Order: sequence, then structure tokens, then C-alpha cells
Amino acid sequence: MSSTPIIGIGDTFSFATVASPTTYTTLDGVQSIDFTGDKVMTEKTTTMSTANGVDTFISATQDPGTVDVKCLFFPGDASQTALEAIRAAGAPVNMKATYGTAHTSSFSGIVESMSKNFPLDKPATLDVKIKITGPITLA
Repeated sequence: MSSTPIIGIGDTFSFATVASPTTYTTLDGVQSIDFTGDKVMTEKTTTMSTANGVDTFISATQDPGTVDVKCLFFPGDASQTALEAIRAAGAPVNMKATYGTAHTSSFSGIVESMSKNFPLDKPATLDVKIKITGPITLA
């Protein structure tokens, strides 16, 4: 197996617009895709008889984190409008990031926010925050 690093050129972010059979729409204008905040929760199990008074823990539930997608904002773009409709509905949908030659991270996600930014001297952007619900499937 090769250990060659990759860069983001050609990567895509897609979301399901039809559940069955699943039909994905590729989000236009994507500049970056960031998976963040995944963690395993821990619960303290220290007792009065724990050796040397050093805290002990067990693993508990897992939080799969969020996906932050930064895009150029294209007013009236069909893919950005469709994702806004999914945000307004508040329901989880299937999503995937495709990177490298053909690798994917697929998951169910809830669009928490879509923030538009209009700076004076730079292109307008759209910042999308998605809460991952359930496991991420790597392929």
C-alpha cells in the first residue's frame, strides 16, 4: 500500500437529495472540507482505594464531531440552494467527502448552519457547519 500524501485539488463534498435510491448532489464552490471535534467520551472510575490516588477512566460514548465546509458563495446556485433547504428541514441526510483518487468518508449529517460572508475586497463565502450523527464509513 502506498503512503503518498494528497492535496485537496479535485476533492468534492456531496449530499443526498433523494433517499431511495440515494442520489447525491455535489456542492459547488467548495474550497475546504474539515472534519473536526471527534472524540471518545470518558467516565471517571477512581475510588478511594485506587492505587496511588491516580485517576482511572473508562471509555463511554463516541462523538463523531462536525464537518466544516467552506465554499465560495454563488447566489442562486442550485446545489447551495438545495443544501439550504436541507438545513431548514433540520433532518439528517446522507453525505460524503470524496478525496484523493477515489477515497470517501460517508456519514449521516444535520446541517446546523450556513453562514454567508460578504467582505469588502474578497469573494463572498458560505461557511457550512454539519453535525455528524452516527458512524463515519471510510472507503
